[in-house]
Order: sequence, then C-alpha cells, then structure tokens
Amino acid sequence: MQALQVALIWHMHQPDYRDPASGRILLPWTYLHAVKDYSEMLRTAQEVPGARLTFNLVPTLLEQLADYQADRAKDLWLEAARMNPAEMTDEERTFVVNSFFSVHNERHIRPHGRYRELARLRGSASGSTAAKRFQMQDLRDLQVWFLLAWSGHYLRRESAIVRALLHKGAAFSEGDKQALLDCYDQVVAGILEAFRQAEQSGAVELSISPYAHPILPLLCDSEVARAARKDALLPAEPFRCPEDARQQVRYGQQVAARHLGEQPRGVWPAEGAVSAAALTILQQEGALWAASDEAILANSLTDGLKDRQQLYRPYQYQGLPLLFRDRELSDRIGFVYARWDPRLAAEDLLERLRTIAEQTPGGLVTLILDGENCWESYADNGYPFLQALYHGLQSDSALQMVTVGEALTDRKATALPRLAPGSWINGDFDVWIGHHEENTAWQWLHRARRETITEGTVKTDGQDLPEPLLHLLRAEGSDWFWWFGDHHPTAQAEIFDGLFRHQLQALYRSVGLSVPDYLHHPIKKPLRHSRVHEPLALISPQIDGRVSDYFEWLAAGSVELQSGGAMHAVSQELTRLFFGYDEGSFYLRIDFGTWQEELAAEDAALEIRFSGPRDLRVRFVPASGLLTVKSGAGKPLADTARAACQSIFELALALEPLGLAAKDDIALSCHLYRAGHETARWPDQGAIRLCYRGAELEAQHWFV
Repeated sequence: MQALQVALIWHMHQPDYRDPASGRILLPWTYLHAVKDYSEMLRTAQEVPGARLTFNLVPTLLEQLADYQADRAKDLWLEAARMNPAEMTDEERTFVVNSFFSVHNERHIRPHGRYRELARLRGSASGSTAAKRFQMQDLRDLQVWFLLAWSGHYLRRESAIVRALLHKGAAFSEGDKQALLDCYDQVVAGILEAFRQAEQSGAVELSISPYAHPILPLLCDSEVARAARKDALLPAEPFRCPEDARQQVRYGQQVAARHLGEQPRGVWPAEGAVSAAALTILQQEGALWAASDEAILANSLTDGLKDRQQLYRPYQYQGLPLLFRDRELSDRIGFVYARWDPRLAAEDLLERLRTIAEQTPGGLVTLILDGENCWESYADNGYPFLQALYHGLQSDSALQMVTVGEALTDRKATALPRLAPGSWINGDFDVWIGHHEENTAWQWLHRARRETITEGTVKTDGQDLPEPLLHLLRAEGSDWFWWFGDHHPTAQAEIFDGLFRHQLQALYRSVGLSVPDYLHHPIKKPLRHSRVHEPLALISPQIDGRVSDYFEWLAAGSVELQSGGAMHAVSQELTRLFFGYDEGSFYLRIDFGTWQEELAAEDAALEIRFSGPRDLRVRFVPASGLLTVKSGAGKPLADTARAACQSIFELALALEPLGLAAKDDIALSCHLYRAGHETARWPDQGAIRLCYRGAELEAQHWFV
C-alpha cells in the first residue's frame, strides 16, 4: 500500500506589540513564546531523525524577534520583571500583581507550592487592594515564578539555572532573577539563526504570511464578506485597496528575505483567508503555494465534501498550488489532546491517520494549526505528545512525514474552477468584520488611508517602506479586528484597541497632519470584570434535571459564560451556569449549548471539580445516572450528592465535605469526557471563583 503523506504546518504568529506612541512593546508574548515555543518546537522536530515539517513565520514576528536580539526592544512587562521590588512605586507593584499570574493555572500555578501560595495571597482581589498584600519577597518570587512558567521542556531539562530555581522554589534573590533573564535573552537571541540554518540544511521548510498578518480578501474588497455570509452587516463604505494587499505580500517577502535569507516560499494567508483576488496576488508575487481550511474546499466544490477523499490531495487555482487542512485532526491537536495522556493522544491521532491511509492510499493529509499557544495547556509543554507523534509517524510504513514542498513534488494538482471566499473559521470572515466595533475600525482605517496616503506616499525605494505606509500596513493587521466584537473577550482588549488607534494616529503624524479627535476614543467597550453575580437568597431547588419551577433558581447566583483567547475553538460550550446553597447543600445548575448533544452519548461523562478548603471531584454519567464523589486524594465519598441531567444538569452537594465556612472562596470548573478522555472544559483555563456567604446571605438580602 502506498503511504499516506502527512504535511504538518506549525503557524508561528504574534501581533505587532510595538507601540508607535510610546516606543515600547506593550505585551511580552513574542519574547516569552520565543523562550518556550519557537526554539523548542524547532529542536523537538530536529531531535527526531528524518522528521519533515513546515514552519510558518509571520514577518512582523521576525521583526520583533530581531528587535529583542539586537537589544532594541523596550518591553513593558520585561522591564517590570527586571525591576527590584524595593524600588517599585505603588503603581508598579500593582502592575506586577495584576499581570504576573497570566499563565495556565493547572500547568504552571497549581503544581508549584510557592506560586500557588502567591495566587492565594492575591485571592479574588485586584488592583492596589491585592498589591498591598505582597511584601517585597512576595513580589520578587512572583516575578521569578512568572518567568519560570515560560521555561519549557528543554530549559527545565538542560539549564542549570532553571533547574536550580525550580528546586529552590522560593526566597529568590535579585541575582537569581537576573541569571534567569540572562538565560532567556540568550535563547531569544539565537532563534532567527536557528531557523535560518534549519532551512538551509533542508531540515525544515519555512513559509511565511503577508507582512502584518492582514485578512487579504478584505483588503482587496471588504464586500467579499457578503459572498461568504449573505447576512453579513458590513460598513457603509467598502474598503477596496488591492494594492495594499499586494504590498503586504511583497513587503512580507522582503522582510523574510532580510531575516531568513532570500528565496521563494509558500504562504499561509493570515487565518487561511482566501478569495480569487487574494490568490491572484499571491500567484503574481511568486508564492510557491498557499493553504486554507477544508470549509473553503467544500464551498468551492459543486457537491461539497461528501467524499472526504477529495480533501486528501493538492489543488491549484489559476496556477497556484493549494492545500486544505483537515479541520478535525488539526483542531484535535489545538483544542482536545492537551487534556489526554500524551502517548494516548498521539496514538489516537496516528490511528485516525492510519484509517485515512487505508481509505486513501497515496493521499496527502494537511494539518495546520497554531504552533505556540496550545502547548501552555499540554503536559511538559507538549514535548511528550510531539515526540510520540513524530516517532509514530516515522516508524509507521503506512505514513510518511513530508514538507509541503515535498508533498507537491511529482503530484498532479486538481484544478479548481471556482474558489469560494472565506477563512479557516466557519468558512467566512465574521470574526473580523460585521460587528459594529469591527465595522467602526474598518471605517476609521479607510478614512485614515484616504486622508493620508497619496501616490507619492506609496512609492518605495528598495526594501525600505516610507513611514506612513508602514503604519498603514501594521494597522491593517488582522489581530486588532480579532479582539473587536464579541468573539474573543480579553482583559487586554484596551491594549489591542490602543495599538490599532496608535498606528492610525502615527500615520497622520507621519504626513504632518493633525490627528482627528475620534482616534483618541476607544472603539472597544470596557470588559466587564465582574463575571459572577452572587445569590440573592438561600435556595433549595428540586434536583430533577428540568426547569420544574420558575422560582426555584430565581434567587440563585449566576456566572457570565464568556471565554476568549488567542486561539479560536469551534468547541462545545455551556450557555448558563447558576449556583446557590441552603443550610446543608451547595447547588449547581448548568444549561448546555453543544455539550447537550455530546452528553447524550453512551460514553459521555460530566465532571465538576471543586477547589477550596477541601478539593472534591463530582463525576456524573448521564447515560447510566451513575454519580461518584471523590476527595482531592481520590477517596470515594458516599451519600454526599444528588444529580440529574435532562434538559439541564442539576447537582446538590453536601456542604460538609467541602469544608466551607462563611466568606470562604470556592473555585469550580466543568469537564466533558468521552470514552474516558477529556474533550472539552469550561472555563478554557483555570476555574471560576465563587464566594460562599453562608447563612449570613439571608441577613444581607430580602427577596420576594
């Protein structure tokens, strides 16, 4: 049987965090992912003999890495990390306490006693109230633990400094912290050269995206969004600047040549967003290939993807080779396998690939996904999973790892007479245009371009772009629009909003014009920080899995079920969560979205994890009605809970095993299991924290 080729493309991308107003880098994720992921992903691939992979690097990411390497980067967070707590102002102390818990809770806070202790010290407070609880040593330990959370597999295995600090655990000195930062600086400084050498040696293939990661089809003509989704609400004045799309592609190639070496490369269009006009530009500008999502292929074929074997081959549109990602397999890596045993996860993926190999011998499966963010939730930064996956691919004669270039060699591509416009998310552009915040941003971008860019402005000299054009291209990046609207709430929305507007402000200043007043006002509505609404009175609902009485949950507390992040998970979700208690029990109600269908399966289970004075795990199997409660140590607790799941899930859990006293905090998270494997959870990370008021709740509220 002819082997199934497997082309893995790891997409490395961070927004342009360089603020033209202050000259500072406002968020540290490029640097920290460089320490933990960019260097590590390359090494992990090179550690497996014969592994063949493609990495995708965004040009603005390359620029930022070069700034860090040349010590040009003035990173606001790293400056706070380097600062001696004894010299901090109250504002600086507050910044550190508010910011330096921004890591994956289960992987990087809970396993480490001192970091966990610091998180408890902060509690549910924020701002200066929380900062006042931290002494100088607390602040220094917090700085070091935040940095250690980004050390990844190889530094923890090989760096004497990292190993020593992990062993020490607390009472870090300024010397400890500086040694750690020096170690990180050295890693970051070598990344560009490592990728250059890996490409030159043939160990990997490097591809790129357009310069500032823009949605190319929307730059060509924003009205294309209506072709992908007929009911899209678009700005009154269309944005039609195909010359900008061409400049994004051309300048991206120039930046990549400057930092990686000059040669033709394939292109992952930002967010897999394609249209006929965008791909024509890519083909004319010399892209070796492009790629998108299977939804685009399905929408482009007359009969859709009824036969999935059609997915497992290369295509071409107007002479440009095209690959389409297998969405389910790519998303299983990005959003599902992190919660599995790494080797079982790798074997599950390999078995799915073997099934495709039997059905489509000699075919080509393309897996494309974020190559950095998902590893925060994997054991050991994803190293065990990736090692098992790469070795499994190498040792199985039915499977063959290939770079994209190798996959396209000696293969006849199927011509696509029609290309449907869209992106990897739902096959449309809804994440970046259509919401009133997104449309406002497009209108402001359009107006700024019209008022500042002239024919003389856009003329270029060699590889150096005029300053106004650089600001325009950076303002056209997709990331600002990603965070506008309701799709991806984030506590850092104000920063992304500001970076977008500051690029437009800098555009006006660069051509000697006054900045319009409206650009000084945020587009994004402030994030509601209070996600929990407390109960109004004690409740004692009937546990039957139905809304049997309108009033039984009326006085309950509730939680706003928003989640957000740099990765878009088209995943299972909840719609509402209620909680409350009486003198003897804690009550929980969950209203399901797409989890409802999942939980109807015979192999499905729901687990609720409680963390407080005592940790408990409640597991319920809807198909059988089996309910188990275990302590944090795994000891079964009999006769402590009742549960039911029909149209809703309801749980009554005895207060005694929780060990709650009035005003205690309790955190909970919800986990969906299929066939013994966790496939989804809420919240995406960490847990939601609730306050138990006890009997005093009745004295605080009078409720009718």
